[in-house]
Amino acid sequence: MTARTATSLLVALSLVATALGETRPQVVRVDVDTARPVRTISKYLTGSHFVYAFERDALYKDERIADWMRKSKIGVIRWPGGTAVQNYHWDNLNGIAFKEDSWDPAYNAVAADPKDYMDLDEYIAFCRRVGAEPMVGVNIKSGMKYDREEEALDEARRLITYCKDRQYGVKHWYIGNECFKGFGARKYAQYLDRYAEVLRSVDPDIVIIGDWKFGPESKDRFKEAVEIASTSKHLDVLEIHEKWGNDWSLTPGRTRADWLSECPLYRGELGRYIRAFHEAMKESGRSRVKLAFNEWGVGGVSDGDEFDYAMVAADFLVELFRNDIHQACYWNLNMGSMNSRVLATSADRSSLLKLNPVAHVFEMYAHALEKELYEVTSPDPCVYGFAAGGADGVLHLYLLNKRAESVRIELHLKSVVAGDTDVLVETFATPGVIRRVDSAAGAIELGPCSFNRIEMKNGPF
Repeated sequence: MTARTATSLLVALSLVATALGETRPQVVRVDVDTARPVRTISKYLTGSHFVYAFERDALYKDERIADWMRKSKIGVIRWPGGTAVQNYHWDNLNGIAFKEDSWDPAYNAVAADPKDYMDLDEYIAFCRRVGAEPMVGVNIKSGMKYDREEEALDEARRLITYCKDRQYGVKHWYIGNECFKGFGARKYAQYLDRYAEVLRSVDPDIVIIGDWKFGPESKDRFKEAVEIASTSKHLDVLEIHEKWGNDWSLTPGRTRADWLSECPLYRGELGRYIRAFHEAMKESGRSRVKLAFNEWGVGGVSDGDEFDYAMVAADFLVELFRNDIHQACYWNLNMGSMNSRVLATSADRSSLLKLNPVAHVFEMYAHALEKELYEVTSPDPCVYGFAAGGADGVLHLYLLNKRAESVRIELHLKSVVAGDTDVLVETFATPGVIRRVDSAAGAIELGPCSFNRIEMKNGPF
């Protein structure tokens, strides 16, 4: 958006976003600085995961999954998953994630039926089906663990050659997974470069992705992350793994009350670490290194239901969208606790029962991708978010209300030319459904404990 005259326009809009709440809700002023775009929001922030051993052929015949990915503009999908990359061999898959490595001298497992897992070719075909870019992982652990380094490097070379020869268009390559287990920061940076050199000898234009963590703070993971990003010659993106409600999270929250008390999420610690990382990269002359959260999610809300998990995810995404993040892949699509998954499936994962409420959250955020980011401020710490707009003349205002009661928004937009404004409000509220209301004048009301997308047209924005 092009900034207009530095005037301030009080935009009065009327609607009731939900039937919940008091008859006279508290009024909260919200300012949107539409005069100064902060940055362009990445197209990769609604990414997803396939953990190859859990993705049955029968499940993905259900068109509802592909349709949801298109609506959510899933820009990138990570394969073969997280820790699964540490024991998989792309051209000799056994369909057993996390446990059985066929390079282990004691290996005697029986491989799964190929129809019960997703191989590389099936994965690429699905990415093309939904318009997502592939992100492929490289196993660096097996070579180290079983003293087969040269074979492991050759395995990586054969993998990228296979993809290139078939014109699969794999640009994003991640090296290992959570290598703070067994490697250490300095050793991991060395391995990262060793494998990156092999990959780039086949395709020099690829993006090399490493990973680490920020938490728990007691282990000084942030310092290690900076060391990796500062010393690796080939690293383009460092992805951080973080799940709210885990033992290794940045904050110790586990309950719904814990989450509600964090305004914003992690009490602002996540945003602080993101900004500190970028500052450290500038100081080390490595400002080209981007930051990602390619394994983020909700570890647990001990007293929560599927709606509460979805609300924590919505809150997490506020932090990822309004901070400088290049990529984000949600953990997880089809494994982990049922409340945290996007897909609610049968016990054997062969059929889709429904899309969990968190699926709606991604559909709501899809509107902000590749738009200009605008800062949003409010004197109420429990009402916060961001705004996104573009040349199409539409402004999307994302607001969380973490209060137990409704609030009415008095909205102020800077540098907007007065005119008729069409308004649509999407409210995501318990039990996990979206309510949509059109309006043209009055005040916006946010229901208690709700996530909201307010769409304004004819601004221009």
